[in-house]
Amino acid sequence: MQIQPLNKDWLSSSWERSQEAGLIQRRLPEAIRLPTYELKERQWRATTMIDAVERFVLPLFNQMCAHTDSRLILTDADGVILSSWGQPHFREQLLQIALDSGCCWQEKLKGTNAIGTALIESRPISVIGEQHYIRQHQFISCSASPILDYQGHIVGILDITSEQQKHDITLQVLVQNMVQLIENHLISSLPNGATRIDLALDPSLINSGWQGIVIADPQGKVMAHNHIAMHLLEQTSLLGMDLQQVIESVPHRLIYESHTINREEPKARHKTTATSTHLHFGDQQVEKAWQQAAKLVNHDIPILLMGETGVGKGEFVKALHQYCGAKQPLISVNCAALASELIESELFGYAPGAFTGANTKGYAGKIRAAHNGMLFLDEIGDMPLEAQSRLLQVLQDKVVVPVGCTKEYPVNLQIIAATHQPLEQAVQAGTFREDLYYRLNGLVLTLPSLRERNDRAELVTALHHKYRKHHQTLCPLLLDKLNRYAWPGNLRELDNVIKVACLLASEETELKLEHLPMHIIRLLTPTTAQSGEPAPVETLRHALDHRLVETFQANQGNVSQTARLLGISRNTLYRKLRAIGLLT
Repeated sequence: MQIQPLNKDWLSSSWERSQEAGLIQRRLPEAIRLPTYELKERQWRATTMIDAVERFVLPLFNQMCAHTDSRLILTDADGVILSSWGQPHFREQLLQIALDSGCCWQEKLKGTNAIGTALIESRPISVIGEQHYIRQHQFISCSASPILDYQGHIVGILDITSEQQKHDITLQVLVQNMVQLIENHLISSLPNGATRIDLALDPSLINSGWQGIVIADPQGKVMAHNHIAMHLLEQTSLLGMDLQQVIESVPHRLIYESHTINREEPKARHKTTATSTHLHFGDQQVEKAWQQAAKLVNHDIPILLMGETGVGKGEFVKALHQYCGAKQPLISVNCAALASELIESELFGYAPGAFTGANTKGYAGKIRAAHNGMLFLDEIGDMPLEAQSRLLQVLQDKVVVPVGCTKEYPVNLQIIAATHQPLEQAVQAGTFREDLYYRLNGLVLTLPSLRERNDRAELVTALHHKYRKHHQTLCPLLLDKLNRYAWPGNLRELDNVIKVACLLASEETELKLEHLPMHIIRLLTPTTAQSGEPAPVETLRHALDHRLVETFQANQGNVSQTARLLGISRNTLYRKLRAIGLLT
């Protein structure tokens, strides 16, 4: 027998909408889960909101809900869960109904639920047990409230979900109090905010989170305020008013405090550069490269990616593939990792019995496998000249002839090549075909090194959030040091360091300098020549030697690969290895 909703207008309307959406009460809806790259992008856009939850709301939640099976959940304005906190074992239960990061909980997708219904109703909502439209959701009770920006637009939903039958008025007030704290932080974190005025009827409320807040820009014009300030000052809107005029209008019954807003907190939180990809957090060079690539991809124009080793050329290509829908194949070939005698058969395929040891059924090859999709030729500068000639023919004629075969196979490809080598110099040196170079450089994009990017602090913070255990914070001093370091290994090196540090500090509440690998600590804390300590040049030399040894060992003694990763010639590498004592 169908369970009827309680006699409440909003609940009846919600059940009707759920039924009209085609949802079946006895059937668990399909989980609509965003791909990881899109979730990361949404999380970045909500950095300030997530930070507010972790700094101001999570401690309160932990204290009030410490002994309950509850989760604190934050979504964006589309009902996509950005993050959740609380009992780990209860999280496992919620995974069964897809109540986890990256999942969308709009009412039309999940039926009556606190998150989706609060979005539609634009007000706090509690959905208790059997009030959920979907039967499989009725083991939980949820209280949610919209989070508004200073213009009154919904920017997210805060929700507490519990495994219990009732959410009393205390918990509902708790959620609204938490939302007030978040909204205050969002207002106070606005770009160009210079002065903050706190208003209250009683001194005990001036720093309570329930005070009125007015934010002014450097010119003294009010740019934002919360609804409490509007209520206390009995104004419909304060926007655009002179701050001095506002202060003069404060009734005698109110008290106020004026503060200069400190902008020394993580610079990343106030960036205004628009981002259209998860590949960066406000870096204009990466954004420009992405915009250009996105316009030209799949228009029969080869793309050539330039940049140092480790700047993220492979990730750039993967993102382009996702951008195109990810239904077409993406075939990657590392030209530097293939033996010269195998690269032709690997790329172009071969006929049955074409050579000794060949597969009796033949092999289609990477290029044919990428038909109607993308072919990513990484380290194209290391491709042998003979293979370059055959690749040029493929690009010109759009056909492939396998080794040992005369039959032609038509191919339709988006070619993306990448290299850390200066190909123009390789052309002059005769190691790279000039005609192939001009065929590949339909669009040449150079990805900046990490030391050239202006979103280093944001990258560090994002990687820490990715790898940290529990709700570990990042020491501001460490963030500053990591931001200032040159990172010769670029994003690959930074990613490795943060991952290792988070594992080493897995039980700590704060990631500090001491948790980093020792060779990085030495680089981040250069010593002076005082008190018999080694001179900076000696410290640097030691660090470089240490990195050389690590790279050499990581590549199992492969000199060519080590030299390529370090960006030095093999002769230079041989000389350094002999000096260190690794070679005789």
